[in-house]
Amino acid sequence: MGAELTIYSIYRLTAENRHFLLRTVQCEYSNASQAAEDAAVTSEQYLRGQMLDKISGGFGHAGLEFIGEMQNYPVGDALNALNESSVLEIYYSVTEFGHPWVVLGTAGSEEEFLSGLNDDEDLSRLNPIGRPIKITVTFVTENDFL
Repeated sequence: MGAELTIYSIYRLTAENRHFLLRTVQCEYSNASQAAEDAAVTSEQYLRGQMLDKISGGFGHAGLEFIGEMQNYPVGDALNALNESSVLEIYYSVTEFGHPWVVLGTAGSEEEFLSGLNDDEDLSRLNPIGRPIKITVTFVTENDFL
């Protein structure tokens, strides 16, 4: 079985210089079926597109900059616990795998974020590089659209 994936995607609405963090889920599927995998990917991409349409005010995605994506559990518990839109501060770091892959999460300080990365074997294997970047995001989940 292809595992269910929780996907965190960071976008910047360029006209307003606002950041959005989207949380979507790609459903699990049978590894024996390429059609099932394609359907799971398409479903997640469709929902993400609908969320981006709402964020961009119906003006298309041209005004959105895709900052990065993480398909893992983030540092801190806030992003897993929240099930509705809210504004919060996050940290993110690019990884050695290049765009679009980032690691991200919530923390009280840069040091706390880095400590959380180092304590998580899965996240540290992504090899974050450079200093973490702190941004304020509007956190949007699938629940806001269901």
